[in-house]
Amino acid sequence: MSQNLPERALRDRVNKLRNELDQKERELSKAFKDLSLHRTSSKRFKEERDRLNSEVRALGEEASILKMHRDIINQDIARIKKRREGLQREIRLERGIIDNAKNERDRLNEISKGKYDKLLSLYTENLETFISADITLEHEIDLFNQLIKFGERINAAKEADQKHRELRRGYKHIKAMQRELEMIHERIQRLADESQQYHEKLVDTYKKIDLIRAESDEYHKKLIETYKITDPLRDRIDNLKKTIKEMRERLSTEIRALKDAQLKREETKNEEKRIEARERYQKTGKMSIEDLRILIENKELKL
Repeated sequence: MSQNLPERALRDRVNKLRNELDQKERELSKAFKDLSLHRTSSKRFKEERDRLNSEVRALGEEASILKMHRDIINQDIARIKKRREGLQREIRLERGIIDNAKNERDRLNEISKGKYDKLLSLYTENLETFISADITLEHEIDLFNQLIKFGERINAAKEADQKHRELRRGYKHIKAMQRELEMIHERIQRLADESQQYHEKLVDTYKKIDLIRAESDEYHKKLIETYKITDPLRDRIDNLKKTIKEMRERLSTEIRALKDAQLKREETKNEEKRIEARERYQKTGKMSIEDLRILIENKELKL
């Protein structure tokens, strides 16, 4: 279709296409500059986000270690507390045994009404008198009854001494368990302080993670907003590149048509000059240097 247009129309179309192409190329250049500007921003946002996320991961690993230490200590505390509870139950049980033994000892002391050694000495003296002395029958009966009572009192005193020894062992056992309880209390306190230190560090670490993650989220939001700008820019660049390619192809076609038209015009002009030069030569037998050149180029004359 372009080949059928006159040369002037073709030239106008070529110039129009060149202007439109220049305009599209300027638009493409501006789009590339805008994209480069936003790409620089998006790159910075992404680097900051990734750097902060890396810090979050490092702090997360640190928090895991702190939590592990805290939990191990808390497990030790729980284990020690079980031992403490066991000791406390054992002390309560021992005190119950002691109370029973004390009551039994007091009851036996009420029966014996004296120390074992003193009662045994009195029993021995009365027994010697009962066996060896020349006493009346009435005295002998009275002494025999006293020996029986002394025997009961001596047995009660002996059992009371046994209960007293049990009480001493019970008190000694309770004292040893109380010392262990004191040591356990001190150890629990030390471990609790250490656990609290780890816990406070863990809480501080979580706070840092929250702050850094919040900052990272802000950079991520900025990055997403930038993508909302750059994605349409990329689409526009692709469309412009496609349009420019098509326009260059059209321009190339139009330029070829224009060159063909110009060539055809030159050929027509040269043919007219050839005819005029030949007619002048035929009429006058004379020719100018230009006519000579034309006729020789067109093989009308041979030297």
